[in-house]
Order: sequence, then structure tokens, then C-alpha cells
Amino acid sequence: MSYKPPRYIFFYLLFSLFFITLYFFSSNNLNERNLGEYNISKSSDTKLDLGIKNVSILKLRIKEVYITNSQSLCKSGDVFIYGTLRNRINNDIVRIRVEDIKVTNSLNVISKSSTIEPTRNYEHTPVVIISENFDCVDQIITIEFEEKVNVSYLLIKSSDKYKSYNKIKRFNIKAY
Repeated sequence: MSYKPPRYIFFYLLFSLFFITLYFFSSNNLNERNLGEYNISKSSDTKLDLGIKNVSILKLRIKEVYITNSQSLCKSGDVFIYGTLRNRINNDIVRIRVEDIKVTNSLNVISKSSTIEPTRNYEHTPVVIISENFDCVDQIITIEFEEKVNVSYLLIKSSDKYKSYNKIKRFNIKAY
């Protein structure tokens, strides 16, 4: 008498392989889009053209800073986000409101309560980030929106506030 494997062994193997694959890919974030690294001008306003659609989260990772003082904290400048809303009939580029801003431990959001404006005001204060310690390289700024939006560009204005701080030179931007 010869050995016979269980009747549906291949079905069970295929079924279990399917669920293992599904579990693996569901744990990875498939909606992540790496937009690359962007340089920021030290003295003038910088416009970072992104041109991305259906974005709910932007992550800005600080890659490099301009060193003016060796023992100085760093700052981001005034960050404005411009784009279009998905449910609008006309595609006028407007300044997009932010729902929430999260930063890593060594960064601080200046006037977070006025930056995250819950009402539908047409004016909002820019996102301004400063550091709490001297090392702000590889720190992450996470900007969340109320709904999925189309982001055309980021405008980073140089401000006269915090003159003694080192300005951020380069960002790596990811969209979700």
C-alpha cells in the first residue's frame, strides 16, 4: 500500500501562502511616495514644487542645516502649503489648512493652536518649527490634512524671527 497525502494539501498550502502574503503587504505602507530631497535657500523665499494628488500626510525629514553658529538651535522658517481641494469644482490654488502637526522629540511647533485652525478661515498662520537641542538632523515633521488634498507647492519664507538659529538647508519629503 502506497502513501497518499491528505486530499486538499495543495489547497491548504496555497490558502496559507495567500494569507501570509496578504499580512506581509498589509503591514507595509503601500501608499508611501518618496518625493526626494529639496534644498532651501538661506536668504530668500523658497518654493518647492511638489505637484502631488490625493495626499493626507506629508513627512518632512531634516537632512542638513546651514551652520552659522556652532552651538545654535535650528528653525524651519514659515512653511505655507498651497494646492487644491479634491471636492472643489474650480481648481483655484489656495492655502491649505492643516489638521495636525506632529514632530519628533527634539522639535517644537511654534503657535500650534493657531496653525491648526478648526474653522474654515481663509487665513491661517504658517507652520514654524524650532528645535529644543543642538542636533535637529534626521528629525521628522509630520503634517496631516483634514481630507485628501492636491498639494501644488510648499512656500518656505525666511523670517526675521529667531535670527540666531541655524536655518534648515535640505528636506527629504514623503507623501502618504
